[in-house]
Amino acid sequence: MASFKKRPNGTWQATIYVGRDSNGKQLFKYVTCDSLKEAKSKAREIEQEIEEGRFVHLDNTRVVAWIEKWMETKTLSPSTRATYKSYIKNHYTPYFGNLKLKQLNEIHIKRFMAEKSKTVSQASVRRMTSVLKTSLADVMKQKSPAKDIKLPKEEKYTPRVPNDKEMETIHNAVRGTRDEPIVLLAAWCGLRRGEIFALRWNDIDWNNGTLRVDEAKSINEDNLYEDKRPKSENGLREVIVPEYLMGLLEDMRKPKKRKRKKKDQEPTNIVEISNNSDHQIFNMRPDSYSSYWAAFVRNKKLPEIRFHDLRHYHASWLYARGIPDQYAAQRLGHDIRVLKTIYQHLGLDRQHEIDNNIRQMYDNQNKKEETRQTSE
Repeated sequence: MASFKKRPNGTWQATIYVGRDSNGKQLFKYVTCDSLKEAKSKAREIEQEIEEGRFVHLDNTRVVAWIEKWMETKTLSPSTRATYKSYIKNHYTPYFGNLKLKQLNEIHIKRFMAEKSKTVSQASVRRMTSVLKTSLADVMKQKSPAKDIKLPKEEKYTPRVPNDKEMETIHNAVRGTRDEPIVLLAAWCGLRRGEIFALRWNDIDWNNGTLRVDEAKSINEDNLYEDKRPKSENGLREVIVPEYLMGLLEDMRKPKKRKRKKKDQEPTNIVEISNNSDHQIFNMRPDSYSSYWAAFVRNKKLPEIRFHDLRHYHASWLYARGIPDQYAAQRLGHDIRVLKTIYQHLGLDRQHEIDNNIRQMYDNQNKKEETRQTSE
């Protein structure tokens, strides 16, 4: 229960017990108001926050401790939670140390950003600062020292998307290996890396030539991959598979005799294949395959693209062939708005094409009218 005292200057001070620190010392929150009624109201608000577990005693709470507590109250994907934990361990804790929220000011945050800019990308500084701003705003509201901090400009990244000729070169490099179906699932079906490595044999409909995408591998805070449903309902989808790729998958499913390798023979790749119907087809961590892919591209002197750019290739392939946006969005597991953003990201935009068609439509109409008037 709060206690109240009238001060010599006529104001009222409320004293609210908020708990004990790590050493067992009692902690109090003091609030000064112009009237007793206002002081009681403020005290009751704080007591309500304490009862509901929402109160944070700024005077004795460390910056890092608050970010940890804030993170636990949020619904985050496993990969996002793992990323935030890495920020705390590798960046916030070394820099802010035992600094308390009441001591934190704008200069601390600006120096943090400047320091991080020396060792990580601007994109990383932007993400770390964004998390910091959001967490501080939740506890300090308008008094947050980060409220006027501007995030670094977002670096515009344009993917290196292979054209059809380059894609043919890439396909020829993996043809006949266990990498071929993995590459084609991205380039011909538009699957994400995590979706490919979460595929099970029972996701494939052999009669209709389709595969079901209902899971994706995502890294968690323990640096382990776990299967999860896609972020949105758009990610749950059924994808038509080209006949050639269905044939590859069918051949993979058939049990094969293992050939004994020569002592110094280099493996064609590092993917383990499972033949059990309810097991994942490709037994491998997605990040390991990305590292393998980068080395493979270098060694084979292929066009320097990320594995994810194979999915971008499929998006550009659909666009170039005039596939309706709704169909393309469903196939890629997006909604229309996200698809439009990706098209712009890839430098694909039908706006200019549509504008020209409209101009030509009116020009053609005017020419027809002029021709009609001349003939009359």
